[in-house]
Amino acid sequence: MIADKDTQSLLRKFRGKRILVAGDLVLDHYLEGTVSRISPEAPVPVVALGDNCERKIPGGAANVALNVLSLGGKPVMAGVVGDDRDGEILLGLLTDAGVDVEAVVLDRGRPTTVKTRIMGRNQQLMRIDREKTHFLSAEVDAVLRSRIDRAMGCVSAVILEDYDKGVLAPAMIEHIINGAIEREMPVAVDPKIRNFWKFTRCSLFKPNRHEAGNALGMDIDGVDKAIDAAGEIRKRLSAEAVLITLGSNGSVLVHGQNNLSQHLPTVARHVFDVSGAGDSVIAVMGLAGGCGMAVTDAAKLANLAAAAVCAEPGVYAVRPDDIIREAGRLG
Repeated sequence: MIADKDTQSLLRKFRGKRILVAGDLVLDHYLEGTVSRISPEAPVPVVALGDNCERKIPGGAANVALNVLSLGGKPVMAGVVGDDRDGEILLGLLTDAGVDVEAVVLDRGRPTTVKTRIMGRNQQLMRIDREKTHFLSAEVDAVLRSRIDRAMGCVSAVILEDYDKGVLAPAMIEHIINGAIEREMPVAVDPKIRNFWKFTRCSLFKPNRHEAGNALGMDIDGVDKAIDAAGEIRKRLSAEAVLITLGSNGSVLVHGQNNLSQHLPTVARHVFDVSGAGDSVIAVMGLAGGCGMAVTDAAKLANLAAAAVCAEPGVYAVRPDDIIREAGRLG
């Protein structure tokens, strides 16, 4: 494990790095109340909402941008929101936090993606999604491409965050990766199933166990199978490195000319909530790529970041102090 002193030195490299985060923006909407009875109308709980029961926070690719920001980087957000009140709220939250939203496009052909979670006693009772997931129209796609091209002239790395909501169509993915390669800029990818095999020639590919197993048609039920899967994915995508996250089993990394493999066991003391852990991991890997950091060091930092996030309730943007604390705890 990275020594505490080395951890601080590595994290300092993140400061001021401009990172383009392109993908699906989501507004996470929480309604929190108490449950004391079952409805007489149907066998469902009645949630009584009290004062200050409602929260709205950036989610999806927007949460990745917040993680880049909290780690000391300067995120440039690229994607779409609807021409609606939820889009205004989401852009306002990002702007107030300090995220550059100049590459976000208003799309009148779809609503802002909103995930509403109804909570009772800190448990999720129901989730209601408002979204359209078709690919962008030719007009919106062209505007977004031009803004991304402009943004890529002033960033050190690109993170592609695919939540399968339609922003990252295959042609858009190819356009961004080709542009990054022309600029000798690393691209870190957090995929979903629909476009899994479209991210060819990326620098870092980070699926979770479920996504990787689904794409390969195999059950990844152990570290050895995860390493084999990562090697196969790396070969098919011509990727520089593949990092598969395994939940309570940590992650595996495969990289280098000889398919060097490494298992990083989880360092989480306890898991309070896994929400947002993947977002923190890809934020660390994207920033590390922008710094020219060795992928092995980056993966160790990402493992510490995931442990810190899992120890926090709800979606949490990881900070350097959190990672330093986790490293210090391990000695």
